[in-house]
Amino acid sequence: MGQVHRLMSDGESAPTPRSRLPWRRWPRLGWWGQLGAVLLCAALGVVLAVSLAGRVRAPIGPFDATLFARPSLSGRTIVSLGPLGSVEVDTHDAPVTLEARVDELRVGEAEAIARDLTLLEGIEDEIAHDAREALWALVRRAVLAALVGGAVGGLAVSRRWRSLVVGGTVGAVLAAGVTVATASSFRPEAVAEPRYTGLLTVAPTAVGDARALVTQFGEYRAQLAEFVGNVLALYRVAQELPTLGPTDGLVRVLHVSDVHLNPQAYDLMRELVGQFDVDAIVDTGDSTDFGTSVESRALDAIGSLGVPYVWIKGNHDSSATQASMAAQANAVVLDSTATEIEGIRFFGVADPRFTPDKSQPTGSEVEEAQADRYAPRVARLVRDAEPPNVDVLLVHDERVAARSGNLVPLVLAGHTHEPRLGSIDDATLLVQGSTGGAGRRGVDEDEEEREPLAASVLYFDRGTRRLLAYDQVTVAGLGNRGVRVERRAVEQAPTAGDDPAAEDDGGATTGPSGSTVPAAPTPTTPPATAPTTPTTPTTATEPPTTAPPPGQ
Repeated sequence: MGQVHRLMSDGESAPTPRSRLPWRRWPRLGWWGQLGAVLLCAALGVVLAVSLAGRVRAPIGPFDATLFARPSLSGRTIVSLGPLGSVEVDTHDAPVTLEARVDELRVGEAEAIARDLTLLEGIEDEIAHDAREALWALVRRAVLAALVGGAVGGLAVSRRWRSLVVGGTVGAVLAAGVTVATASSFRPEAVAEPRYTGLLTVAPTAVGDARALVTQFGEYRAQLAEFVGNVLALYRVAQELPTLGPTDGLVRVLHVSDVHLNPQAYDLMRELVGQFDVDAIVDTGDSTDFGTSVESRALDAIGSLGVPYVWIKGNHDSSATQASMAAQANAVVLDSTATEIEGIRFFGVADPRFTPDKSQPTGSEVEEAQADRYAPRVARLVRDAEPPNVDVLLVHDERVAARSGNLVPLVLAGHTHEPRLGSIDDATLLVQGSTGGAGRRGVDEDEEEREPLAASVLYFDRGTRRLLAYDQVTVAGLGNRGVRVERRAVEQAPTAGDDPAAEDDGGATTGPSGSTVPAAPTPTTPPATAPTTPTTPTTATEPPTTAPPPGQ
């Protein structure tokens, strides 16, 4: 004792046991208090660990996806589709959010499917199997994270084995409880009431459409045979059209619009370009539905059409769509600019709206007001166009050309999906129907209500650069058969508001001089060369003879 006393008297203190160091000792809360502290820290450790580590990356069908499990106050399932937005569904009551995020599409598998559509058979079962495997992997990882997080939380209170055991037990109990609660309260029928974010807000039937895309794909694929039959009918119909005189003085322009991602539209364009010896194609917008970069891949078909493709942006096209279109070798994108093809001067104005994201107000009154405000600017742009003396004004919505009728002889538009011949002051107005048959929406309609694929071949006088006549081409929509081609001279065009496709002319096609020729079969009458069944086209007794261009 004397030695210890001497050491302390020299200013040194006796060593303190590690268990009594203030930073090593939990406050004296009593046994129950310490147990409560262990339980609380273990629970916090479980929440933190699952939030950080509760995720797995797995292949699901042709996609690479990441699945997450996150503690939350409400039970829900989220499917995140990147730039398209997300779908959120209240599927269970347990305090955990399940999220599946689609990271990327495996290009190799996508290209294989594009080459061989039969690979889509059974893909629904494959996706379901992959999703179950990924979900079980997520459960295992989340349980492991909960055990580790609970144990670490317990050790944060006291570095004793009892705290380790209690913390790990807390993690196991919480993980098991949440898993059982999620499974027992899961409501599959909740997918009928989803909530959407991003661009998916304009697709409230996305869940049903996705299911139909897989289950009904065989039916859609079979309809391609009928489309082939309709195209074959064009060969016969074209031979029966009246002539326009010498062909060397004509410029032929194919007017299309509102493709809305329908690949058959580009097939139809390719046939019309070859059959009618078209010099250029003019597209008045809405090539896509949502304007995403994924949709823009469909535009690659334009490069194979073999003629200049003049395009303006529609209200369903985005700046990404416009950039992808400009990347096509034969595309000419007009955005308040002009171009000259075969001596015809085109001036195009992009639609200023982008409506798929619903960030702008919509409705007929709103659209009318927007068009009224924009029309004077369009007129100024046309007046100041370079090169001057515009022959054809291209707009997506005809209403924005309301002040330009005295500045150009011809206005081409789309947007309404209803072909129409009219006028704006002194200018002739041609509104095109949907060359894509309204795209996906056309598939969703009842068979008898599906929109036809519509396009027009315009004939310009090369010397005067004025429109002489046009052929209105109508191909029956999905599930129907038939092709109708009507030739109309502009000097005999009906007054504004008339619908040339709707006029009953007794089944004849009107020629520029008033003569008539037999019309093409209507959509309700199968053409002679059409296949007899929707799945297996038959071979015609004689191969179709390529018709001479109008005028020969």
